[in-house]
Formats: sequence, C-alpha cells, structure tokens
Amino acid sequence: MFKSLDEYIKQNNNKLIKLHLGCGSKYWNTWCNIDANPIEDSDTHRGFMEEKPDLWADIQKLSCKRDSIDVICSHHVLEHFYRYEVIEMLKNFYEILKPGGILVTEMPNLNGILKLLFWMPIKPCYIEDYKNRDIIKSQLYGASWEKNSKGYPYHKYIWEKKEFCEVLKKIGFLEVLSTGATKSHVPFRDMAVIFQKPNNSNTNKNAYDLDIVWKKKYGNKFHRFKVQTITIVKLFLKALNFRF
Repeated sequence: MFKSLDEYIKQNNNKLIKLHLGCGSKYWNTWCNIDANPIEDSDTHRGFMEEKPDLWADIQKLSCKRDSIDVICSHHVLEHFYRYEVIEMLKNFYEILKPGGILVTEMPNLNGILKLLFWMPIKPCYIEDYKNRDIIKSQLYGASWEKNSKGYPYHKYIWEKKEFCEVLKKIGFLEVLSTGATKSHVPFRDMAVIFQKPNNSNTNKNAYDLDIVWKKKYGNKFHRFKVQTITIVKLFLKALNFRF
C-alpha cells in the first residue's frame, strides 16, 4: 500500500501509470487501485475486498505532478457525485494526465435508462433478497436502501452521453469513443466513454496509440451493436421470467 500517488508513480516510473478509481472489491493487477471507503457492514453493492486498494484516497482530491498519468479508468463511480463535483474532477484529471493520456469511464446513461423504461412495460429485477429491485429504474437512485452516513452508495447525478461528452470537450479532451457496449454492468442501459488528452507535441512516447488500443478493446461497430442487442433481449427475458 502506498501513502500517496506520487510515491506510487516514483516506484513505477518505468511502467504505464494507470489509475483504477473507486475500485471497491475489484482489484486490477498492474493498476494503481484507489478507493476512499473501506467496506462497511451495511454495504450490499460493493462486494468483499479480498485485496486492499494500493492507495486510500478521495478521488475528488487526487494530487500528483502535472502530466504524470497515462490512463485513468472508472467503472460506475462518477454517478456517485454531484454534477459540479464531477466537472471539477474531470478538470483535475486533465491536468494530471500526460499528453496523449486516456480517460475511460463507464456509468449509467440517462438516455438508455429512459428508453428502456418506455419500451419495457414489465421491468426486469434483481432476484437476490437485498437487490429485489428494478434493474433499470434503480440506476436513478443507486443503493438507496442502504443506510450510510457517508452517502457513497447513492447515485447523485445521472449523465446523458451527449452531455457528458460535451463537458469533456469543453475541458480540452478529444473523443475516442462513446458507446453503449460497456464492459461492466448492463450494456445499452449504461455507457462507456473514452477521451484523450491532446498530444500535439508528442512529448509522451509511452502514450503512443493508446487511443487505438483502448478503442479496440470495445470492438468494431458490429460487435458493439451485437453486445447491446443481446443485452436488450436478455432484459426482456429476465422480466418475463420474474413476472411469470
């Protein structure tokens, strides 16, 4: 475990510096896994932390030298913050990313949620006792059945994909990919957004083609369409099974 992000960077300066923000119980090897909150008894949505994060830190206050990070990734984290808080975080991410560095985010997509709510008169539900709730509508409020004094389980703002991308562009990022074919949680309902800090001077040689590498991870257009279509079918079938 590291005391600061600068310490982690110093000890891994010969590698790509990749931050996994809000890691929870999902520890990724070769990444700097960061979380702010140890598991509490009331947590029912994060899983058990078999491995502790590399760094305990509030991602709203990430601090390190400018142009130090190659990749920043968060899966279903930013919706746990208010809109203005996310914008301030994104500005900070831009500062600490190296030129050519990549920002990868996955989160609920308000457009996808509203479309599914409209198209599906019978809603699919989680079947576990503590998650017996609507898979779609629940994204509007998060794990609000949990009593938590810190409030981290709750969803505080759900972004539209276009809205989120426009904010990133205003900050200075360049779009690599925005898609509903996510790697985690529920495709189509959610979104994956990949943006890059410009590297006009080519000062960061390690970041060469990082945008191509990350775009390939999400497949071509046909693959992304197939992933979302299969998910919609599964949601319909799950809804019917739960009802009947």
